[in-house]
Amino acid sequence: MSLILSQINKDNVKVGKGCCIALGVQILSEVGEIVIGDYTIIEEGCIIRNNHFKKMVIGSYNVFEIGCKVENTNIGDCNVFEMRCMIESGCTIENNCRFGINSRVPPKQNFPNFSRVYYPFNVLKVPPYDSSQHKEEITELCAALFQIGSKK
Repeated sequence: MSLILSQINKDNVKVGKGCCIALGVQILSEVGEIVIGDYTIIEEGCIIRNNHFKKMVIGSYNVFEIGCKVENTNIGDCNVFEMRCMIESGCTIENNCRFGINSRVPPKQNFPNFSRVYYPFNVLKVPPYDSSQHKEEITELCAALFQIGSKK
């Protein structure tokens, strides 16, 4: 079960288990489907949009902080999108990547595993690491958000 506090079009948007989608989030599937994996957190003011015929896939254990905008982008697992970052159309993001506050990513960029992007568009690559702790922390955070959300 997921905690979804925003209106989404459930015909074209599929949300995995344990996800937390805050108030004020817009998930806009204008043409193609959007599939969101398990234990993904999408905070207030985020906009996720797919206006292409191709399915947009967002993996599991991702965090979209306040005010992020993502358009027509496929995303792997265990990624963090910090406040107000913008990912423009046609990007591919693999696993364990982080996009810093106010990052602006131009269209059609590819980010391999463990990429780091900081404002305005500086890309770093960090050594591989075990993402199991990230998954555990996100699972615990989702459980806490469920408890808070169920009291309202």
